[in-house]
Amino acid sequence: MKQTIPLLLLVMLMAACGGSRKTTRSYETIILKGDTVAIPRNATDSAMMRNELLRQKFANYLNTSTDSILNLPLYRFIDKWLNTPYLWGGTDERGIDCSAFIQRLLSDVYRIDIPRTSIQQFFTRSVEPFAGRHYLSEGDLVFFRTTEGKVVSHVGLYLSNHMFINASVSRGVSIASLNDPYWKKRYVAAGRVKVNKNSTAHK
Repeated sequence: MKQTIPLLLLVMLMAACGGSRKTTRSYETIILKGDTVAIPRNATDSAMMRNELLRQKFANYLNTSTDSILNLPLYRFIDKWLNTPYLWGGTDERGIDCSAFIQRLLSDVYRIDIPRTSIQQFFTRSVEPFAGRHYLSEGDLVFFRTTEGKVVSHVGLYLSNHMFINASVSRGVSIASLNDPYWKKRYVAAGRVKVNKNSTAHK
C-alpha cells in the first residue's frame, strides 16, 4: 500500500519551496560557512601540511578540487569522527547515532544548538525545510525516511557535489551520495539551519 505524506509535512514543504527563500522574521537564514583556508603568517610548515593533506583527503572523498575545501573546522571535525561506529542512542566516539552526530557537529563546529532526534530536528523552528535538491549548500541538513510509518527517521549534513556526511547503521560515520539508489529512494527533504542575527560560527 502506497504511503501518503502527512498533510502537515506537505504544507511545510509547499510553504518552504514556494517563492523566495528570504524571510522577514527576526533571524537570518544563511549558508553555514566556517573558517576558510587562509593560513596565519605564523603558521608552521607542519600545520600548513596538515591542512593541505586534509583538503586533499576530502577533495578525493567528494570528487572535487582542493580549492573547494574551504571550511577547515568542519572537515577537521568530520576527520576526527570518520568511521566511528553506529550506536542507536549513542552520543560519543564509542558509538553514535545519526541525529546525535548532527547535533554534535552543529554544536562543536558552529555553536548552534538543535534538538536531539531527527524528527525533532526536522520540525524544529530552527530549521527551514525545502524539497529541491538544487538548493542544497554546505551545512544544510538532509532528511530521509528509512523506517516505514515515520515522516523522517534519518538525518545527515550536506557537503558538496551531492555528497553528505552521516552516521549510518551499516557504515557508521561516513560520507555517502544522494545519488546512491538507497538514499535517493528515501530522501524526503532538506533543511537550512536558521541562525539568529547575533549568532556567530567558530573562528
